[in-house]
Parts: sequence; C-alpha cells; structure tokens
Amino acid sequence: MEGINSEFSREKYAKADIIRGKVMLLSFLISLIFGVLSGLLGMNYTWLGGILLILTLAISISLIRRANYYTKKSSDYLIVFLLSLFTYLSFWIIALNVT
Repeated sequence: MEGINSEFSREKYAKADIIRGKVMLLSFLISLIFGVLSGLLGMNYTWLGGILLILTLAISISLIRRANYYTKKSSDYLIVFLLSLFTYLSFWIIALNVT
C-alpha cells in the first residue's frame, strides 16, 4: 500500500492530543478569568477590557506555538484563537450583566 505513511505512531498521536487538550483548557481558563475581570471593570474602563482581550489572544496563541507535539496543524491556531475569543466575550457579557 504505497502512499500511506507507515511511520504513524499511536503514542506520538496520543501525546499530541493530550498536549493540545491541555493548551485548549488553559486558554479557556485564561479567557474566562480575563473576560470576567474585564466585565467587572465596567463600561468606564472599556479600553482596559480591549487590552485584556488582546493580551488573552496573545497568550493563547503563544501557548499553542510553544507546545511541541507531533501533529501540529495550522487549524490548531484558529481553533485556539476562536475558543479564546468566544470564551472571553461570553464571560465579559455575563459579568457586565450582573444584577
């Protein structure tokens, strides 16, 4: 069977999947914390919320860039970026509407 990569390793793939999951979980937690913090600051400090959003996205992208694993794909960057962005925005909105 030519064309099939015979060097596939289940151990490397499983390790890569675990590392990718840890990065996504850490990105989620960072986005959650910064999103709630930004929402609690209120509308007077919107500029600080923007800075926290940029910081959150930069940290998340640097986490996936620093993670060394076997099957890194370019879609991993997009997934972590979108996860961080939507998590930040959702918890920012929730924290803004505290009654």
